[in-house]
Amino acid sequence: MTTTDRHALADPDIALDDPQMVRKMVEPVARRAVEIVRDMRPVTALSRIVTPEVSVMLARRAALTRRLRATTGYVPPQRVVVTGLRTCVVNERTVEASCVLRETDRARFLAMRWELRHTGWRVTVLEIG
Repeated sequence: MTTTDRHALADPDIALDDPQMVRKMVEPVARRAVEIVRDMRPVTALSRIVTPEVSVMLARRAALTRRLRATTGYVPPQRVVVTGLRTCVVNERTVEASCVLRETDRARFLAMRWELRHTGWRVTVLEIG
């Protein structure tokens, strides 16, 4: 993989002492994860950022959403807003983050753990409530 092929969110040179940089790393992934769970985006949208275990979990949740939508006809609102983002730099190789994702009809809580691996930053744990 060349430098130009690397996804910006997987950049190992993110300055963890700059809260804005960490926010730029976390916020889009949180939004995409909820969009995947809502079956609005393919699981592959985060395949370069999340571990295979997280990817499987997201795929399973998206499949449940598809089944629910098929039986009820429910179509979720298209807009997701990330609010209340909090980050905690555990050490130079680990960041934990949480946020609230607001939709018109509900709010969700999301927590994730990022770890710096040899290929860049990866989401190793992701919980959506």
